[in-house]
Amino acid sequence: MAGGHKVDTDALTRAARALSEMPRNTVQQPLAAVKDVQIIAADFGEAHAQNFQPYQTGVQKIAGMVDAYLKASDAFAQKLNAAGGHYQANESQSSSDIKGAGK
Repeated sequence: MAGGHKVDTDALTRAARALSEMPRNTVQQPLAAVKDVQIIAADFGEAHAQNFQPYQTGVQKIAGMVDAYLKASDAFAQKLNAAGGHYQANESQSSSDIKGAGK
């Protein structure tokens, strides 16, 4: 495109897939394990049992942050896919308009 820029819609699709799949594949199993942890206050021992509640709260916050990151990553991936589709549609329409104008 003269004086403009080119958008590689395939690259957008690959980036969207990576943004969606890589984080999920990396953290899905560990996150499930963290959410299902079966530790109780007694597991901290008598001397440290009072530290269980802050520990459990912290672990739950971290799990929530990871969930939020996965959702944000998926949402951004969807936007990249949509952008690629819009670029492709605009390029097709422009090409069609140019061909039609030359007749």
